[in-house]
Amino acid sequence: MVKHVRFTFDEWDRSIQKKRLYQSEDGNIRLGLIEIEKVKTPQVWDAFGKKITVADDGYKWLIISPVNEEYVITMYMNEKMIPILWYIDMCDGRGMDEDGVYYYEDLFLDLLVSDSKEIVELDMDELEQAYVERIIDDRQKRLAVATAEALKEKIYRNPDWIRSFSMEMLEVMKNKMAVGKISGKNGAGNYKPV
Repeated sequence: MVKHVRFTFDEWDRSIQKKRLYQSEDGNIRLGLIEIEKVKTPQVWDAFGKKITVADDGYKWLIISPVNEEYVITMYMNEKMIPILWYIDMCDGRGMDEDGVYYYEDLFLDLLVSDSKEIVELDMDELEQAYVERIIDDRQKRLAVATAEALKEKIYRNPDWIRSFSMEMLEVMKNKMAVGKISGKNGAGNYKPV
């Protein structure tokens, strides 16, 4: 089965003790902002030849899901909201669960983009395995690869694109939060605690 990934990023609950999710839709883009209040242990990745902390007390993650595209960007930020890196999931479908949380169907293949615009492709082996096991079909495999290639080309042509696009979406989210135009659980409140 294709991975059903909720904007709450439930798979992180083993290391994150308390977080809040704010989400909004702006035209053809669904946005989520996770504020990590408390972690059990900081999460550190080995990437780009260094150790990068992606989850710690006060860190924030901006989730950007363009409705008409086949990818979702997560911008990881430190407690000062300074971008650390970007994680891009290739996807095939998105929606909203019954409890009002946005989700996307993850196609296994990912891109990791550093603050210095280096790009690493991740999990091609998972994509191949999913295809062999018939979790995804030929169309989905081609879609994931083509989307990743197009994104790499876009970033190589315009290295500042991912940062400027993400920061623009962060401003959109901040403005919506300032005026209370953020969805909450069952439409109540201005945030969804998770």
